[in-house]
Amino acid sequence: MLEDSALDLEKITDTLERDHNTVTSADTCAKALERALGNPFDLVVVSLTLLNEDGLRLCSQLRSHERTRQVPILLMVDDGDLGQVAKGLELGANDYVIKPVDRNELLARARTQIRRKRYQERLRSNYEQSLSMALTDSLTGVFNRRYVNAHLPRLLERAIDSHKPVSVLMFDIDHFKVVNDTYGHAIGDEVLREVSARASRNLRTFDLVARLGGEEFIVILPDTDGEAALIVAERLRSRIADFPFAVSADRGEINVTVSIGISIGGRLGDTAEGLVRRADEALYEAKRSGRNCVIADARADQLEG
Repeated sequence: MLEDSALDLEKITDTLERDHNTVTSADTCAKALERALGNPFDLVVVSLTLLNEDGLRLCSQLRSHERTRQVPILLMVDDGDLGQVAKGLELGANDYVIKPVDRNELLARARTQIRRKRYQERLRSNYEQSLSMALTDSLTGVFNRRYVNAHLPRLLERAIDSHKPVSVLMFDIDHFKVVNDTYGHAIGDEVLREVSARASRNLRTFDLVARLGGEEFIVILPDTDGEAALIVAERLRSRIADFPFAVSADRGEINVTVSIGISIGGRLGDTAEGLVRRADEALYEAKRSGRNCVIADARADQLEG
């Protein structure tokens, strides 16, 4: 709250604390802005009757910062000073109260603004959660097929425009049905989560790993030619095969391996569907070659960076 009158400050604080609110005050715009930027306030009360400060300046500053842009602002103005109110509302203030303050009115208006803010936050949180659920795999936390279908075409288009290759790794867990049949689906889920975690840990921050379904995963490597993709794939294969998986079954640890297929895109005419199909064909070749190995699509050596 921005207020330099000790009498008004005491009355407003006492009123707002009736709703068990915690009130923080400041007597200058600089102090008020600093505290607003450093705390997740539900409401900022700004007096426009300050002796040496311009409360409207604080309103403008609050709306110019991302951190405070959505925080409701309640103005306190002298009776008859509607010109100030109009300017404040134009700057983004949400409501106003006339001085001398009526306690019931102040409480009612403060409650309304706080309730609206919290409702909007719940809507935003629900939206973000729904968006996350739509684009990520609920079991492993990595992206899902829907995200890949939306993202890969754009990456491939950018690769073609920049004349830089993009690599796709398709891999799945060898004999995963045996894991489920032997140890149960709960242990199978543990294995899926750990495979996802190991894949994520061994990639660059801008690489993409996604679960396509079941035990099948895809990795997209922007700006990566066939030689580099082969190194990444072999590293991923060894990180999974060389270190047993700790699971909650009585056995304690189980061995897991993956087979990986590689395709490279970036030439005019390449499509996301074709890139995935070639990686999938290379994956099946890895399966036929004995599993726990990496096979590159025949075109991989034609697109070296």
